[in-house]
Amino acid sequence: MSLKSITNAVLVSLLLAGCAYFVSWDDVSRPNIGRPVEEIIALWKHPYEVRQIDATTREYRYDLRRLDPSCVHYWLVDEHGIIIGYHYKGYCRPIG
Repeated sequence: MSLKSITNAVLVSLLLAGCAYFVSWDDVSRPNIGRPVEEIIALWKHPYEVRQIDATTREYRYDLRRLDPSCVHYWLVDEHGIIIGYHYKGYCRPIG
């Protein structure tokens, strides 16, 4: 094996290891479904806006411009204060 092949193998390994460090918003958000929204409020502080979507669902809007200028995250919460879903708009680059 040549020095060039070894160097390329090491660079590819480092690149792949670096990419594995990043976590997507789905990886962060999905585990919170079924949990109380109060846990999100404790971590993220008060939402930018809370909007009633229908008779039983509220949408908590978090403007995440400090992390990414285009990223807005929404938590969908039922009448008992339990997270039932989420979505986000913008690029919302990976965390890490």
